[in-house]
Amino acid sequence: MERLQALGRGTQLMFVASVLLLIISFLNWQEVEFDLGPLGEGSAGVSAWDNFLGIVMGILTIVLIARIVARMAAVDVPIPVSFAMTSVVLGLIIAICAILKNLTDDYSTFWSYIGVGLAVLIAIGAWLEVQDAGGVDSLKAEAGSYGSATTGPASPPPPPPAAAAPAAAAPVTTEASLAGQESHESAASEASAVSPEASDTASDTTDAASDASSDEPSTEREH
Repeated sequence: MERLQALGRGTQLMFVASVLLLIISFLNWQEVEFDLGPLGEGSAGVSAWDNFLGIVMGILTIVLIARIVARMAAVDVPIPVSFAMTSVVLGLIIAICAILKNLTDDYSTFWSYIGVGLAVLIAIGAWLEVQDAGGVDSLKAEAGSYGSATTGPASPPPPPPAAAAPAAAAPVTTEASLAGQESHESAASEASAVSPEASDTASDTTDAASDASSDEPSTEREH
């Protein structure tokens, strides 16, 4: 009890109302009376767990009680949302389910109206808890941070296709090198064809020079 009193007034209201709602949910929320004639009168009823709305309301009430008990025991629950966010979501859904169930069911009893009142008190306690946690702005900030963490950072844009230019220019370079090689080979072949003629001319020049040198001594001797 001391740990419950140490919590906020919103949490205290949620805990008391949710425990009472869980107990009342097992009582007759709808009941029909009938006459059996000689056997007398009778009645038949169902609890709040007879349809989908009642089941959802009961399960979420149990979850809310467990969440509050874990907080009183200082147990760290590994969920990505705060206690205020959990309380307001569960409190609103519980209240909506209880109201819709009472409106759609027939032969509602006194206990069903008490259950709706307790569900509304749970929602009020959740709202008080939100106010103690910083108000609606804190919930918006928490929801925004959770959404950005889920989506993750934006992927960087792909790099521009600048690397494709050298690949396209590679065949041109190869063709240019082949053309240069062919021109070099043709020049070498022409040079080799001209070389014999040059060698013959050089040999003729050498023979003429040798004949001239041989004629000069004979001339001097004649004088």
